[in-house]
Amino acid sequence: MTETASTVPPVRPGGEPVLDAPISTKPLVSKRARRTTTIVSVIVLVVVLAALIGLGYLMYASYDTAEGVAPTVRLRDISIVVLAVETLLVMILILVITVLLAVLVIVIYDRVIPILEQINRAINEAADTVQNVRGTTAFIGEKVVNPVIEASSYASGVRRILQGILDLWPGRK
Repeated sequence: MTETASTVPPVRPGGEPVLDAPISTKPLVSKRARRTTTIVSVIVLVVVLAALIGLGYLMYASYDTAEGVAPTVRLRDISIVVLAVETLLVMILILVITVLLAVLVIVIYDRVIPILEQINRAINEAADTVQNVRGTTAFIGEKVVNPVIEASSYASGVRRILQGILDLWPGRK
């Protein structure tokens, strides 16, 4: 399955991906793969159970029934064989789980590390933006706001002086 242009994240001129786009939108396992895995697992489980039941029956039915052999001896021998088979199955399952854990670590490394790097770039860009805003506010404060406040205070003082002079004018009340 190839990626179309709509699933490829947009890239900036410098080669960095745009931070708004997700790294990957593809699921780890497709629905078809999950369904196939489930069907194969059920078939394998049924075959293994049928084989164990068949072997147990053959062992029980074909056991030597000579005089002097206690019936518990037959069950003991069958139990030993079943425990040996179970031990082999458990060892195989532990091996499979170990391999799956290794695959999980690789998948996490492939998926999480790029996301963390993207988050780190976004945090760095946010810090740069905050520094730019701080510098801009300091510049605006020095070059625009302070002169406007000074001019406003001078204008207010002149207005109050003129108002005081007009209040002294005779006949004006």
